[in-house]
Amino acid sequence: MGNNSLEKNSAGYQHNVLFVGGAMRSGTTVIHRALCTAENSNPYISESWFLSDIMRLYRWNLTRYNVRHADQFGDVRNFRELIWLNIRQYISLVSVKYNDPEKLILKHPELTYYFFELSKHFQNFKFIVIVRDPRDVIASIIKVAERHKESNISSPQTEIVNVKQHCDNYSSYYIDIINNIEHFDNRLIFVKYEDFVNSPGTQLLRISQFSGARYDADRAVEFLPEHASSQNFNKQIREEDPFSGAFWSDSYTESISTSRIGRYKEVLNDAQIEEIEQRLQFFGNRFNYWNSN
Repeated sequence: MGNNSLEKNSAGYQHNVLFVGGAMRSGTTVIHRALCTAENSNPYISESWFLSDIMRLYRWNLTRYNVRHADQFGDVRNFRELIWLNIRQYISLVSVKYNDPEKLILKHPELTYYFFELSKHFQNFKFIVIVRDPRDVIASIIKVAERHKESNISSPQTEIVNVKQHCDNYSSYYIDIINNIEHFDNRLIFVKYEDFVNSPGTQLLRISQFSGARYDADRAVEFLPEHASSQNFNKQIREEDPFSGAFWSDSYTESISTSRIGRYKEVLNDAQIEEIEQRLQFFGNRFNYWNSN
């Protein structure tokens, strides 16, 4: 299987890749876990850190291209192609590791920033963008920041100190996609976390029709024995690293449920809720989380 895969890749074979993104704490891990139960996909694997890192490096270096790279690469197109080559190689290596599944399903919230850029250069990529009530997302990030502070950790989460910054952080994941939504044609769908946990069968059918991944809905909502093999789902190992442990959620190892909808009321006060609804009125209205007055 591996040799055949390498032959296909060298001949310009393009894998069918499905990326799962969305704001941090929007439920991407639990939904990615469910999506990787497809009979024609890879099993669950943790975040695609390599892709996130290389895309961050790519964007940062474009801002300094003339000073740092022009005398080495010449035209910026040569630098871009080096990045795309690394991405194609990464996709090939991961695919080979999992016996070249029909659908390769990858996830990282931070990749969401680059979905538009990736879509322009890889026509075989499709994208699922998870949206969750901004109030629940912000409340969850506040709890992560509290855990980091308790462990004396300075992190991007601890640097967000007011509601405006939280709202800006939330919207930053989606704004590039929304501003360029027409470009994606039929290669991107939004999935509301609340819709998924309320009616997983309906949403899995929708995702199946969009992506070609095939699901047993009853199996997809469960935490399965094979999931336990991932260190990402080992609470003890995660908590050995205080930074990573702060992001732990017991929902990772539970059946999908609606229990975490509306938990922001336990964390946010009325003034914070009102400010979020005002600042993110566009998102609240677009995805029917609240109505403008």
